[in-house]
Amino acid sequence: MTASEAEWEWGPDGIRVVQHRRATTTHPVTGAEIWFNQADQWHPAGLGDETSRELYEILAPEEFPQYVTFADGTPIPDAYITQIRDRGLELAVDVDWRFGDVLVIDNVLTGHGRRPFEGTRRILVAMSD
Repeated sequence: MTASEAEWEWGPDGIRVVQHRRATTTHPVTGAEIWFNQADQWHPAGLGDETSRELYEILAPEEFPQYVTFADGTPIPDAYITQIRDRGLELAVDVDWRFGDVLVIDNVLTGHGRRPFEGTRRILVAMSD
């Protein structure tokens, strides 16, 4: 175990990492409880219906390259993940980037980078408290 509280083990197909994380966090300024996780990014349902179905056909969930469950280890239904993904996309604000733009966000309050992108771009990131 490390400072990230992750556990790992070697298996026949490579390394498997298990990490228990909360679904929410407390905003450091306002104290509000904030949804702060990537369940929709780690669950097969976030891959889309066809890819998710194919993954379930060829592997057991414990063999998936990435997976997410409830804290007690029970599976999260696909419909829950689809709702999480759809609400995030519904509430998204698209930025019409122009050369030289700078965007400053509160990383606790703002989900970002959720839409597909094609083309050339250069993104530089700086993070601070």
